[in-house]
Amino acid sequence: MDLKKLEHILRIAEEKNISRAAERLFISQPALNLQLLNLERELGTKLFVRKGNECSVTEAGRIYVETARKMMNMKKDCYAKIAELSQLHNEEIAIGASGLQGDYMMCYIFQKFHEYHPNVKLQFTSMKGLKAQELVKNGTIDLGIVLMGDKQSYRMEYKLLGKVELLLAIAKNHPLLEVLEEEGEITEIDLAKLSELPFVLAPKDSTERSVAEMAFEDAGIDPYVPMDVEGIHYQMALVESSDYCSFISSNNRAHVPDSIRLIPCKTHPKMNAVAVYRKDKPLTKALVELIALAEEYWSSFSEEESF
Repeated sequence: MDLKKLEHILRIAEEKNISRAAERLFISQPALNLQLLNLERELGTKLFVRKGNECSVTEAGRIYVETARKMMNMKKDCYAKIAELSQLHNEEIAIGASGLQGDYMMCYIFQKFHEYHPNVKLQFTSMKGLKAQELVKNGTIDLGIVLMGDKQSYRMEYKLLGKVELLLAIAKNHPLLEVLEEEGEITEIDLAKLSELPFVLAPKDSTERSVAEMAFEDAGIDPYVPMDVEGIHYQMALVESSDYCSFISSNNRAHVPDSIRLIPCKTHPKMNAVAVYRKDKPLTKALVELIALAEEYWSSFSEEESF
């Protein structure tokens, strides 16, 4: 089996769409489709069932994909062990982390990591937290660094890197702030006092949203949420220009405009920044140091107390 072609088939299985898989692999869709057709012709059976643009694995495809994952994992383990023995560190580490949070973290980590491991290749991909956990579980990536609540979705190794607090974001010229100052509640806010205000929140499949909803539940209110928004910059723009309120995680405070005030909630809702990796896969020295740098990054937000 050609390991490169195995990687291509695995990508089709993960994306469930040949066009998206081709885009992620940086090859043309016709070329990838031809590879799949040739392989199916060689095997004498279909590996995927196509429905429009989407595709799903057949029983034969499931067997092929499981075997391919094992072979790719064997290759990674082999290369990592040889790299450590030879001290060449010609290792590859595939990382999945969520969106903008992951981008900022990798900017912090990258230079420090490569000072110690200049020949280790990092492959970073932005993705949802649940997707990162799924890909760690099946061996597609080596490490997931995700924000999550208190529940773990998969039976893997979870290392707490730090806790990130959700803060109320409100425009400084919002009339509610004057009321809060008069009531002496400007340092910590009781969300129950905001039951009549509209909120713009992160999408429903995000950790930020689930933690925010738990905070509302603890306050005993059902807020009006007319809009879900992906990305803190859009959220902050809406808060800045209207009567909307929102939540922002403490690690993103540096990206909040001066016209917006951040106030801790009385219940101090928090998300866990977690490193996720497989229990059955030995950690290389480079991967251990990468996790340590991620912990250094996320723990700095746990230590900040003043808002």
